[in-house]
Order: sequence, then C-alpha cells, then structure tokens
Amino acid sequence: MEHSGGVEEKRRWVRRNVNFLVRLIFPSHGLREVQSANFRMLDLSEGGAALYVGSFSGRPDYFYLQFGDDKSELVSCYLVQRTQHALSCRFTSPLPTAQIDAIIAQKEMDLTIESLFSETKEDLVDNFLGSFVT
Repeated sequence: MEHSGGVEEKRRWVRRNVNFLVRLIFPSHGLREVQSANFRMLDLSEGGAALYVGSFSGRPDYFYLQFGDDKSELVSCYLVQRTQHALSCRFTSPLPTAQIDAIIAQKEMDLTIESLFSETKEDLVDNFLGSFVT
C-alpha cells in the first residue's frame, strides 16, 4: 500500500474515513476527576481512530471513546500520535469488523435522522410564521 511520498504504509487494518462526533473521556488531576469532551472522528479502523481536537490542550495519553449515548460502551484507548489539531489513538483491544461497521452504520443513521428532523423543524417554523402573513 502506498502512502504519500512513495513510503509504504504498514497498517494492519483499513482506515475508514468518517465524519461524526464521539465523546472522549479521560481522568484529570491524577485519577480524582473524570472529564469528557466531544470531538469529530476523522477515521476509524479495528485497531484505532483519528480525532480532530482543534486547540484542545488536555490531550491525555490514556482515555476512553464513547460512540453512542451516556449508556453506551466505553472503548479503552491510548495515544499514538499528536499533531497540532488531531490525535491518533490505538484501541487497547482491537474491535471486531462487525462492530466497526455497526458503529459507522448507526452514526450515519443518526446523522440522517437528525438532518430530516432539522429540515422538518425549519419547515414547521416557516409554515407557522407564514400563517400570519396574508
């Protein structure tokens, strides 16, 4: 597999380009506190992921990713690379391909439903406001 500049890329898993929010949960002040923040996931594979974190300065070495709501499973991760605006992590234990596919499918469905709802909401507001203009 070729990577930019002709260097061979040596990845065990295929990265899937994605674009959805995930929650990063990490300890702070030793283990006395737990903090969380939502970030945009850029790619995902069975072995890890890349996240856009912008100017977030609290980039921990060990953390959990949560792909769903507050009750969804936590995936244990460790940092493998930092750049100015992104971080790459490795999962402590690889996730099965079926689980990766299910996460992506669920996130795509969530985004579709959200976009349909927001369009409907805007239409309702426009219709409501239009009813006052004659």
